[in-house]
Amino acid sequence: MPAFLMFLNLFNHELIRHIILLEDRYYLLPGVESVEDRYQEVLKCYPLKVYNIYRARGAYLLETDCGLKLFKCFEGSRNRAMFEHNVKEHLYKHGYNNTDLYVKTLDNDIMAEDQSGYRYIIKNWFLGEECNLKELSQIEKASANLARLHVILRNVEFSAEQTAYNTADNLPETFNKRNRELKRVKSYIRDKRQKNEFEMIYLNFYEEFYEQGLEAAKKLQASDYIQLAEDAVRRKTVCHGNYTYHNILMLKNKNEGMPKAGLLYGAGGMPAVSAADMSFGGWDAIATTNFEKAHIGLQITDLYHFIRKVMEKNDWDILYGSGIIEAYDRIRPISARELKILYILLLYPEKFWKITNFYFNGKKAWVSSRSIQKLSSIGAQNPKREIFLRRLESVL
Repeated sequence: MPAFLMFLNLFNHELIRHIILLEDRYYLLPGVESVEDRYQEVLKCYPLKVYNIYRARGAYLLETDCGLKLFKCFEGSRNRAMFEHNVKEHLYKHGYNNTDLYVKTLDNDIMAEDQSGYRYIIKNWFLGEECNLKELSQIEKASANLARLHVILRNVEFSAEQTAYNTADNLPETFNKRNRELKRVKSYIRDKRQKNEFEMIYLNFYEEFYEQGLEAAKKLQASDYIQLAEDAVRRKTVCHGNYTYHNILMLKNKNEGMPKAGLLYGAGGMPAVSAADMSFGGWDAIATTNFEKAHIGLQITDLYHFIRKVMEKNDWDILYGSGIIEAYDRIRPISARELKILYILLLYPEKFWKITNFYFNGKKAWVSSRSIQKLSSIGAQNPKREIFLRRLESVL
């Protein structure tokens, strides 16, 4: 279920708890189901007046005197949490306010513990709809939003430990490893006496995708990737790491937020603006959330992931790809070397590799119809994908 529908239903769920704050103490209103005691204990660690709590998927939404918040158990490392916090604090200090910034406790910590040692976080949250990948105007705004994030996310201050554990993997090694996996799976399927529908389709598409994988690895080796990656580490440039429609919220105007739709939005929502108008003003129209995969690395990889997702949803329509690149380039110009890396990333058949990996690590005796559909779809889309790649290559 799309997140915006999930949140639409969320406000129709049974209210689990009302909490009021009197004389710095929390009280339950009578006749309302209680949240577990450890949540009460943790909420007291925060300088918030909590009015309502709603269930969310794997978390709770809090209506507070400081706006909407997301409350959840945190299972990652403190090092990782501090890395994310540094990234979002850096954005906030440089004028980008609509992120799910951690709310600090009364002890000025980014997380709180209960008596059992479980750790919890509270983050800012927003009302709005996920970016619609079929709507070109929203896609261009999201691309411009990514460009602004990248402009700001330079020279971010990290400790030596945070830098060491949050730097992108070596892409040439990744490509070579994946190509070996593709070859191994092809040999496995070829040697099977009885092949199912998925395996027959796989062998039909294998050669064209495998050749693209080899070509991408060769071009990457001959590119300036290593130097660009080293520059990214030296300059502490940060990637979001998961810039997809789930994490891009198109915010509602205050006057048309909750009353009409009950969708998630952020304080300070403004009327929509065009991508061309999104310089360094009017940015409250979009919120960017979930920096769990943020890392130090080549920022062009964020643009690659966004383009690939959008293009797959729109049958590799050139209009969408060019719109994304142009909207991004207007705010953060793409260098010739970065554009070549973008082309190489798009050339590599990542979706084909993902399906291969899922098949090989799953139950090979039975393959779901969903996997067969995905494989058939990327095979059918590949001619249009190659047209887009040739168009992009022509401007290198």
